[in-house]
Amino acid sequence: MLTNFLRVGMAAAAIVLATTTLAPAETSATPVKPAVVAQASPAPTSSPNPFTYRGYVRAYYFTRQNATAQKGGTGQTNQASFAPAISLHGEYKFGSSPISVGATYLYASPLNGCTSPTSHLSTPCGKNSPPALNPDDTLPGFELSTLYEAYLQFKDPALTAKVGNQVYNQPWANASDSRLKPAAFQGFDAVGNFNSEFNAQLSWMWQYQNRTSSSFTQNTLITSYPAGNPGLPANFWYQGGNGVTTPGMLYARVGYNDVGVAHPSRGSTSSSAEAGKTMVVSNGGLTVDLADYGFINLANMLWLDGKYTFGDMKYQPFVAIQAATENNTGSAVLGKISSTVFGAQLGASVTPNVLVAASYDNVPWRNSTFTLGTGVSCNSSNQIKTKKTFTLPYFLPSNAPECVTNANGTTTVYYGGIASPYTDGYATDPMFTTSLTQGQADRRSPGSSFKAAVTFATSDKHFIASFSQAWYTYGNAIGSQNTGESDVDAQYFLEHVPKTGRYKGFSLRYRYGDRYYSSVKYGGLPDFKYNRFQAEYDF
Repeated sequence: MLTNFLRVGMAAAAIVLATTTLAPAETSATPVKPAVVAQASPAPTSSPNPFTYRGYVRAYYFTRQNATAQKGGTGQTNQASFAPAISLHGEYKFGSSPISVGATYLYASPLNGCTSPTSHLSTPCGKNSPPALNPDDTLPGFELSTLYEAYLQFKDPALTAKVGNQVYNQPWANASDSRLKPAAFQGFDAVGNFNSEFNAQLSWMWQYQNRTSSSFTQNTLITSYPAGNPGLPANFWYQGGNGVTTPGMLYARVGYNDVGVAHPSRGSTSSSAEAGKTMVVSNGGLTVDLADYGFINLANMLWLDGKYTFGDMKYQPFVAIQAATENNTGSAVLGKISSTVFGAQLGASVTPNVLVAASYDNVPWRNSTFTLGTGVSCNSSNQIKTKKTFTLPYFLPSNAPECVTNANGTTTVYYGGIASPYTDGYATDPMFTTSLTQGQADRRSPGSSFKAAVTFATSDKHFIASFSQAWYTYGNAIGSQNTGESDVDAQYFLEHVPKTGRYKGFSLRYRYGDRYYSSVKYGGLPDFKYNRFQAEYDF
């Protein structure tokens, strides 16, 4: 373990030294705590440089414990991966016009000679037997080289529009940036601001590059076999073994945000001698978004989320809700999808440095009864099994009961889980109870879940840590798999110097997840532990 951490530090330091020969640039998009810099008088003004750039160097070390002495854990192989990466972003603005062009390139390598996905199919790079380690290809443990952004942008106060390769962030189609690089999309996006409170967005993303790929394709995380992810459900078969392509995603959203907007009916956080004068409620207000996701030939999802913060109360308590309906659409390449979601969250800042929150999500199950066709069966573990070239066109749960054989020879199939083409297996979806290694969308399963979390931040925001405990019940009328997860996420940010020198920030992050199952009757690992260490330098 110590040797690997030293490798992380040495690799990060080597790349950091190389990047210090670059000229000053904009700050990285990665959040870094800014410092207050004293200034006796305003600096002389000058014409802005039309070309700006920024970048980061990241070094990661991951370990995954899969093997235990328990049923389902014996014979498993543990995993580990190390890799540094460098990302360079440049943008050119055409004079005083609102038009600009930009691009971002990333290169990553594990520095061990195991640079391609195919190298992990055999020893010494992969497919080892215990006690040797397999690579963790969610990092991934092989080389990446990609121009994941290359776009033309129009931006003014009323409208922002972008076309091309881009990092795109919406709740169910986001960058999932918790590894070496973010996921990226190829398409068109436009956001219009009607006034200070109302906005709307329209998008068409026709290609996707997941975070372990260097190519844009018309694939998703649940219609292909991306490195490090579950991929296409086991009850589907497509010729060639590479999944199926789809034309991407259409997206529309309307939003309302009055946080910090003056509202006389809410009272005041300060006094006024003028009767009826509007006052701003500090940190309080309402945000609501209603969105429609058209995952073409897969499913259509209607998504609602909202949050209200009582900014004029002592502990600034808040309440948030989320709800969704999802149904298969078009050619339905993943068969029958029918899901509803409801979630609620309560929280408060119990001190200026401590935030607590409690969350709940529920996804009801669905079922259909019919006679299974040739090549499809329901086994004694209540799992659907399909022979090669055969498919059961239902979106089924993972590691949960799927079917039961009835006395009259028919089979009842249970489903109802969420199909999330662009976050599946990433644990980055917007559900309140999603944890470090799992959530209901990742398990594609109906059921219910609870989560309690505490976040602590020092007053200067240099150190932030969160602790959470979640409980999941994945299942239906047949039975369930009860799952728990305990997580720790700690981050330390060195001081940020915003306007001088090449250095724009340095941070360290450690995440630990412990996931455990009550039973492995329906599959899965009885006890799984995840360690993630990240060092990042921004310039």
